[in-house]
Amino acid sequence: MQYDALLIRYDEIAIKGRNRGWFESLLVNNIRKALDSKATVRTYRGRIVIEIGEKSNFEEVKKQVSFIPGIAGFSPVIRLPLDASMETIESTALLLADRALELGLTVFRVSCTRPNKQYPVKSPDVQKNIAAHVLRNRDKMFTVSMKQFQWNLEIEIANKDIFLFMERVKGIGGLPVGSAGEVLTLLSGGLDSPVASFLTMRRGAVVHYISFYSPPFTGEESMQKLEDLALHLKKFQGRSTRLHILPFMDIQLLIKERCFENYRTVLFRRLMFRLAERIADKYGYKALVTGESLSQVASQTIENITCINDAVDHLPVIRPLITNEKNETIVIARNIETYEISIRPAVDSCTAFMPKNPVIRGTSAKAAQEEAKLHPLLEELMTKSIENEKVINI
Repeated sequence: MQYDALLIRYDEIAIKGRNRGWFESLLVNNIRKALDSKATVRTYRGRIVIEIGEKSNFEEVKKQVSFIPGIAGFSPVIRLPLDASMETIESTALLLADRALELGLTVFRVSCTRPNKQYPVKSPDVQKNIAAHVLRNRDKMFTVSMKQFQWNLEIEIANKDIFLFMERVKGIGGLPVGSAGEVLTLLSGGLDSPVASFLTMRRGAVVHYISFYSPPFTGEESMQKLEDLALHLKKFQGRSTRLHILPFMDIQLLIKERCFENYRTVLFRRLMFRLAERIADKYGYKALVTGESLSQVASQTIENITCINDAVDHLPVIRPLITNEKNETIVIARNIETYEISIRPAVDSCTAFMPKNPVIRGTSAKAAQEEAKLHPLLEELMTKSIENEKVINI
């Protein structure tokens, strides 16, 4: 048995009203970009069909489709012409039945949907004919149950084709990448920020990244880890991305020299956010993204998040993981295969000069007071950091 197409489904796009066509076109274009010349993509009535040629690797195409945001699910299908005889449909159904036997599935039902109401045979009649044919030709191998079935033999009769399938694969869901503009993730190399980036992509954003290096604390292994994460995540958005790397050691040394130790991490993050906003403005990114989760670490209490957020002038800060438990984030990291990269040992800038007793409930007034100790040299160091920006195109 050889499948020759994928039947694509979407959920949220279907409720976009007058904008539905725009979202659907964007999703189709994203699929075409991801698959290049490996398949032909066409649409009909809330469905997208990917026709896969004989020279293309079906499993490879299937895997690539599973990475594309906006796709709620899909089915590998056998595609027949609309004028196929009932005998042809029945013989094709037997191919699926034989596949079910190979998998040890013996209780089935038949479901037929008929978007094409001009088709002369009604859905209940198609179901009865196909079920009877399978039972007759695979005597005592199958039983039928409408509620307790192990597999569902599905038939969809469309405008130009008839699709037969037995599997529904869950997709990423969400919205097509590119429908929500471009954003900038503060990428640390840990578990959280890559997952936050993925979840933001799933809501339609094109994600770019910014990180900071503080030699000799952050070495080549830290930079390589960041590149590997950005490259891996690229497959979900299906388009190029930028990794912005800014030097940060001089700013950290100034904070270490002039400010109270317990406010160091809050001040580090305030200035990282401020630099990130300037880079975002420079490149036209519309929001910042972080992997912060409420009260997960000392810098992520609601008071300290407020202190840090106050350093941002005008851009929104998206925090997809704000209510996640760590285990929930780990599950997603494993599913999207960033976990093994994230747990590789490597130091990030925030771990340099970490205070012994970081402030738990900082105040914006106190943070601003500590930051005032850094002037006038701070602005010069921030300008220097941006001037020495390194951009890696991925």
